[in-house]
Amino acid sequence: MSLGLIKILFSHPYTKIDFLVDELGLTRQTASKYLKELENIGILESIQIKNSKFYINLELFARLKKGI
Repeated sequence: MSLGLIKILFSHPYTKIDFLVDELGLTRQTASKYLKELENIGILESIQIKNSKFYINLELFARLKKGI
């Protein structure tokens, strides 16, 4: 996992494929693959809102929710 990807994952409690494409210069296919792999191991959870898929950083979201 690259430092750039880690930075994106912890900048906000969610990310989108577009964030990886724009900030890391990845193709949409590669960005999607990375996010799906992170979802498969339980780091992210995807939700669909209209035409966009958001990937929630579960641990960061939980900590922000608790105020830690």
